[in-house]
Amino acid sequence: MIQNEYEINSKTNAIIGISKKGSIILEGEREIYSTHIPQEIIERNCEYGGSTFNGRLKNSQLHLGKKYKLPIVISEIKETIMFPTKSYYDDTCCWISLNNIVKYEEVDKKVCIYFKEGKPQIFDISIETLEIEVLRASKLLLILKTRKKDEF
Repeated sequence: MIQNEYEINSKTNAIIGISKKGSIILEGEREIYSTHIPQEIIERNCEYGGSTFNGRLKNSQLHLGKKYKLPIVISEIKETIMFPTKSYYDDTCCWISLNNIVKYEEVDKKVCIYFKEGKPQIFDISIETLEIEVLRASKLLLILKTRKKDEF
């Protein structure tokens, strides 16, 4: 299936950059091919969620104190957090949904991630780097949940 516009949802596991030509989106059991690079998909979905990518990025910087490779909130309402494996603007960057990770393990100096639905996927990232990214994304999710709880 080829899709030009994609809305990140609860079954979105990852958006994998394949080149300047597009992305593969892992959604549950499905693989969706998009003619957009991951950054374009992320930016569009930040807008769907009521902000801009730069606005979401500034929010992450404020809470996490870092400046690069930060996780971002795609949707505050759905509590959707995604994090990158490389620079945001690298065409082969992958964005992984924190919400759907069940477990992960090292495989030949790469990482195999098991998701709630769908096949396990190997990502070209070290286990140490993935653990840092998961920790940052988890911290951002906790901040979001705490802020939402305090509002009510």
